[in-house]
Amino acid sequence: MRTSAARLFILLLLSSITPVYSENIRGRTTKTLQIDGSTVEFKPEEQVIITYLDEISAFQEGVEIQIEISSSLREFRNSFALMIYKDVSPVSKENRDEYNGTRIHMELIPAREKTFVRIPFSEAHAITGDALTSVLSIPIDVEQFPLLVTVLPIMKGIPDRAFSEKLIINVASIWKNEGSLTVNITNLSENTEEIIEVTVDKTVIELNKAMKLPAGIHKVRVDSTHAPTIEQSIAVEAGEEIMLNLALDYSPPELTIHIPQGAIIRLDDKLIETDDTVEVIKTVSGEHSVSYTLGELEVIRHFTTQPGSRINISLFVDVEIIERSNSGEIGEDGE
Repeated sequence: MRTSAARLFILLLLSSITPVYSENIRGRTTKTLQIDGSTVEFKPEEQVIITYLDEISAFQEGVEIQIEISSSLREFRNSFALMIYKDVSPVSKENRDEYNGTRIHMELIPAREKTFVRIPFSEAHAITGDALTSVLSIPIDVEQFPLLVTVLPIMKGIPDRAFSEKLIINVASIWKNEGSLTVNITNLSENTEEIIEVTVDKTVIELNKAMKLPAGIHKVRVDSTHAPTIEQSIAVEAGEEIMLNLALDYSPPELTIHIPQGAIIRLDDKLIETDDTVEVIKTVSGEHSVSYTLGELEVIRHFTTQPGSRINISLFVDVEIIERSNSGEIGEDGE
């Protein structure tokens, strides 16, 4: 089959012009495809409706349409064109054979196995293309869905077998390289004196308010004047919106006291009477003191507890050993 070079040139010129009027689109059957859904097979002159059920996320830059072309169909690459339409009406239904829509893209079926078309959702985007990928110059928004994709003949005399060849299409979201994190404390106390500070990567954020973050690992820290600090690392994927629910530990402070044999232990001047070598005591938040008496040795320490504290208390008795020479003590430099 011979192809007119002049006709191809005119077609390519027209494909670079986006019409502003609605066109009548005819096809044999219609199939429905959702963004980030399963792939769909279709043949030339069949129509694929791309639906978008949700609102566009603030982190979604656009979508990428990927079409896989069979080797047999690539033999007729100058005889078919890929068409994409927006503002398709009436409301899409499968097995319908006629729609109206505004064409937003047209290209000849290429000689390669796959072709990609990226559609931005705003003019301020970072979507790029390459030799295999086209990027629409005019963005679309969610109100211009559904889209319609079809492959139509542009030449006469195409063998019937070409119209039985299958193409495979799928649509994937294109995400910005960022997401968001919202931190929520699920068990806030009613204590008006409590102060809570939440930081992400050492930056203070507000509770229950989303913070934009670059994709990657981030460190969350929650400090409270009435509960132990919480530290947690979290991975934010591109386009991911995370709600992190955390619970502060307001349980009574717990002391684990190790008691040497023969020692007398007092907590806040009260004798701890036990035959055990380890005593676990729940106490109240605030200032405390502990004293060890072992023979003539007495040690007193003061400490502070807060809700959720887990404190281990032990007595350490150090022994100092100094080597002496005939002339006296050896100094630190050995002289």
